[in-house]
Amino acid sequence: LMSKQILAIDLDGIIINSLKNMKIAWESTSKSYCLNISFKAYKKYLGLPFKEILKKNGVYYNHKNISKYYNKISLKNFNVIKVYKNVIETLNILKKSYLIVIITSKNRFRAKKILKLKKIPYDDLVTPDDVLRGKPYNDSILYIKKKYLVKNNAIVYVGDLGIDYKFAKNSKIKFIFANWGYGKPIGKFTVTKPKGLVKMVSNLLKYN
Repeated sequence: LMSKQILAIDLDGIIINSLKNMKIAWESTSKSYCLNISFKAYKKYLGLPFKEILKKNGVYYNHKNISKYYNKISLKNFNVIKVYKNVIETLNILKKSYLIVIITSKNRFRAKKILKLKKIPYDDLVTPDDVLRGKPYNDSILYIKKKYLVKNNAIVYVGDLGIDYKFAKNSKIKFIFANWGYGKPIGKFTVTKPKGLVKMVSNLLKYN
């Protein structure tokens, strides 16, 4: 029996390019609620759960309604979300050897809808709805370890932002930086194209 090894992977900036969708949803939300917060200011905190982004931008009230409105506009504009080239093929190859667990800051409803709509292969999904604290806290990895009875060295995480790197560090797991995403390279291991993940993941999980 193959021991369970887990490829944990971020959704936005790795599998899908959803910046345009976020921009439309955020600008509409900011206007509707007179928040006066630019998309640039919003984007600075990408990777955090939505409520945390609001707090970072000084919005401490009405989170529920603002989230609801943002989600509604985002859903309405799902057509502008693109899957990165070669990502689906790469995930299909990786899925033969590893459990693919997507860890995202999107809520479960929207994340599932996107994964279905874009026919993205995966085994499991962890969202802020499943854990107490989102990234950079290690709650999502603790949740996976408990669910699949795996150790830290059997998990590798792929992300594209500083917060993803921090999350992997806090979780004491290996981190791969995906260079086609939204952030600047960080950490020891970088892949420049989705197809590069196959070799990199196999190298990092090989000796467990």
